[in-house]
Amino acid sequence: MEKNKKWDIFEDLTAKCYKSQDNGNIIKESWYSAYDTLLEIIEEERKKSPDCFMELAEIDQKTEYKYNVQSWVDDYFKELSVLGDYNRIYEDGTRLINAFQWQMQTPAQIKLRVINAMERLGMHEAASRCSEEWVVQNPDNINALFAALIFGKKDCIKEKVIEEK
Repeated sequence: MEKNKKWDIFEDLTAKCYKSQDNGNIIKESWYSAYDTLLEIIEEERKKSPDCFMELAEIDQKTEYKYNVQSWVDDYFKELSVLGDYNRIYEDGTRLINAFQWQMQTPAQIKLRVINAMERLGMHEAASRCSEEWVVQNPDNINALFAALIFGKKDCIKEKVIEEK
């Protein structure tokens, strides 16, 4: 696979993210630009080969862990939480969930962040519906149950949990 030139841009931006973090001066634009660049890389690679990067973990494997993408993505969402940027958590989390098939790993932490952001943005009904659908689809996922108990219609979820026992 020929290297996409945007990987160099991503690498530079992620370095800025951590340098700004170490200096105590959080530069939001570096984080935002790095995330957008990562998704652009994924889109461009899929145009060349539709089966490319179908899983988040596959990016690190195919780039021989040079960019440590999975860890950076986790740090990105933690940084958004620290900043209280719930709009970006909702939008970028949704983009990330929709970007992959999630056969090799689960997007549970990202989903939980997205549902929390929905709640904080005043999207109470949508957060409730999303969390309840998630627990129905994944009844053994502790994050889904947690989201449903916190953000769902509690009586409905509690009755379902009691019925299943």
